[in-house]
Amino acid sequence: MQWYAETPARRTRQVIADLVVLAWVVLWVLVGRWIYSLVSALSAPADPLRTAGQRVQTRAEEIATTIGDTPLVGDRLTGPFEGVASAGGSLVTAGDSLESAVHRVATLVGTLTALVPIVLVVAAYLLVRVVAARRAGALARFRDSEGALDLLALRALVNQKPTRLAAVGADPLSGWRSGDQEQISALAAMELRRVGLRPTPLSRT
Repeated sequence: MQWYAETPARRTRQVIADLVVLAWVVLWVLVGRWIYSLVSALSAPADPLRTAGQRVQTRAEEIATTIGDTPLVGDRLTGPFEGVASAGGSLVTAGDSLESAVHRVATLVGTLTALVPIVLVVAAYLLVRVVAARRAGALARFRDSEGALDLLALRALVNQKPTRLAAVGADPLSGWRSGDQEQISALAAMELRRVGLRPTPLSRT
């Protein structure tokens, strides 16, 4: 494949297009990270919830331990405080679950936000670039072979705009049919430049 053109103008356009696509990828990566941060902020209540649960659990366990040392009735009095400690532990678990769930959603939303536009643009761009590179590579291998000028000139007659063909001559088709080497060389050079290749010495005008 001929990934970059031989002609400076077309090669410059290709490099600029590559940089634009790269900038597009970077832009959407940044947007994806911003969306991730935005959604992750929804997990803010998890910290105070977890902190409150830990305080309740710790305090209730301390009271239960202290009351448990009371003779005769200690075992009976610890039950309610152990229940409060269990409720505090549930708050801690709820905070952890909230934070984990929000981060999973943030990761999914941020990834999809970045991935969809990146994949669509990069896939389309690569398809166009690969097709053009394969075509240019095939013509680059063919241009020095026997009979290449005639075939390239014919391709130019098919692919080029009439206004550009008129620059070669009043009737380039007749010139190709009659074997006019000057017009054939000009047409072949035009076709090579169309795909970003330098004309061969025989096809220079």
